[in-house]
Amino acid sequence: MKRSFFLQLFLLLPLEMLKAGVVPAFTNDVAADQWLRQQSPSYLRMAQYVDSRWGFEFGVATNSPGGLAYLKDGKGHIDLNERLKGTHRVSVIVFEMTNLYQQERHEEITTPVRRGEQQDATKFAMLREAVEYDGLRLHREVLVELEQKVGELPPEMITWVSSTATNLTSYALPYAYDYFKAQAKGGHTEHYYRLFKKHAVEAADAKRNQTNGDMK
Repeated sequence: MKRSFFLQLFLLLPLEMLKAGVVPAFTNDVAADQWLRQQSPSYLRMAQYVDSRWGFEFGVATNSPGGLAYLKDGKGHIDLNERLKGTHRVSVIVFEMTNLYQQERHEEITTPVRRGEQQDATKFAMLREAVEYDGLRLHREVLVELEQKVGELPPEMITWVSSTATNLTSYALPYAYDYFKAQAKGGHTEHYYRLFKKHAVEAADAKRNQTNGDMK
């Protein structure tokens, strides 16, 4: 009787529940990072590269609704907003790892601005957005590998990067043109314009200080 009862209950479960993969609930971000390394060769490759170049640690993002990846004093950082929960948070960790993995590209774009050699804010913003677009491709590669291991991924791992997809099958990267338009409309590109202004001020201050030093 019990076996028959549970079989009937199983058949009554929503199709989404029967198909959904199992992504563990993690007590902290380090545990999520370790699990991702075990499940995804692509994530492992990126994480090991970051380990070999700078290492990294997790922190709290207070000025961003999502996550941030950056270098500070030669150390990598992935900061996550405390409102990110569950599998959505795991997916954001993957994406921010792609940013740290590509940090040398970000620095290649940023360094000329800090030196005062590059003064085109739009060029700076678009190039930084282009690196993040490549990050979406890397992010999706990891999701594909995870789905092969655990089964169909929860929608929360996908819907935050796509307004139309609900699963990995329906999630394809947008055209670059549409991506850049969406980033600008959503205010993300404005972040890079503000960053450009910050670096430009730093460059001007450095040049002024050098000039004053030469006059002494």
